Amino acid sequence: MDYLLTFQNTHYAIHSENKLTEAKIPISVMALPETIGEFCGICLKVNEAYLVASRSCLTRAEIPVEAIFAITYIGNERKYQLWSP
Repeated sequence: MDYLLTFQNTHYAIHSENKLTEAKIPISVMALPETIGEFCGICLKVNEAYLVASRSCLTRAEIPVEAIFAITYIGNERKYQLWSP
């Protein structure tokens, strides 16, 4: 399963991308899906295997994650469900 990390603004998203890349955590930068809501226009996709490490890395860097969404599929349609630890 994959997750989307969303941020308050583009600065946090780009800074997060840099920190996670430095930590060798594989991520994908993508445009925020319209169905999610009004966060900044960029989000990071991370695999479930790296979710805990990603959150820890960003916490240590003092970068706030606005929300985390689990990506699920119903048929060919991608759905996003707000995730909470």
